[in-house]
Amino acid sequence: MTLRLTDHTVSTDTDDGAVLLSRRTGHYWQLNQTGAYALHRLLDGSTLDQVAEEFADHFDIAPTQARQDLTAMTERLRTSGLVETG
Repeated sequence: MTLRLTDHTVSTDTDDGAVLLSRRTGHYWQLNQTGAYALHRLLDGSTLDQVAEEFADHFDIAPTQARQDLTAMTERLRTSGLVETG
């Protein structure tokens, strides 16, 4: 699964993470530092499993929990029209 921003989504890094803005709807999402890091890794071509393993090691959580959390985040961004998979 490859993740990318939709054509109408603008992403800006902030001190606290990142903000994603849909130029189509005017709605925006704010991601904390962990969410922004995960999104950047996924946009750069890392797989969900790779990022989940990295998070599991870093945060000392089960890889399945990390994968569930990342899947939930990416699904919410996808259903909001901010990212797409291909």
